[in-house]
Amino acid sequence: MLERLDVLVAWTNMPARVKHDMNHGDDGQRQHLPMRWLPLLLMAAAAGVVAATLMLPVSYWLFGTVGAFSAAAAAVYTHGPLGKPSIEDDERGAALRKDAWLFSLSVLAFANIIGQPALLMAAALHGWSVERVSYVVLAVFICNVIWLNCLRTLYTSWKHSGRAHA
Repeated sequence: MLERLDVLVAWTNMPARVKHDMNHGDDGQRQHLPMRWLPLLLMAAAAGVVAATLMLPVSYWLFGTVGAFSAAAAAVYTHGPLGKPSIEDDERGAALRKDAWLFSLSVLAFANIIGQPALLMAAALHGWSVERVSYVVLAVFICNVIWLNCLRTLYTSWKHSGRAHA
């Protein structure tokens, strides 16, 4: 079984990347490209999961598939323009990183200030069970995590592309 797991890990090419990073360090060869559309797809998928938990009685299998969305959001952030260490940023990069963080927090704060009381009212009006409320809360939490990673990458990608064309 362990050999089969090793084959699966080798298939991802991750051992070669880790070996390269350990031997050569991160010498700037890894590209941190702008990602303008992939974060939007992940954000839509996360919002779809929240909508599914609101409209349908879902089960645990849905949250197992959402784990792939969370991993993809982390990969988008890591390989996006903010994936490099912040110590490498110049003044403009540091300001862009800070602006992306503040933008994503403001969007999430606004969405949660409006959305959380609305969900509370829906749960009270429709008499949802504790199990269904826990599914909705978990879906909203996962959506917040995905949106936090994707909004920062999206903001930086769009600002970075605008600066490149200017």
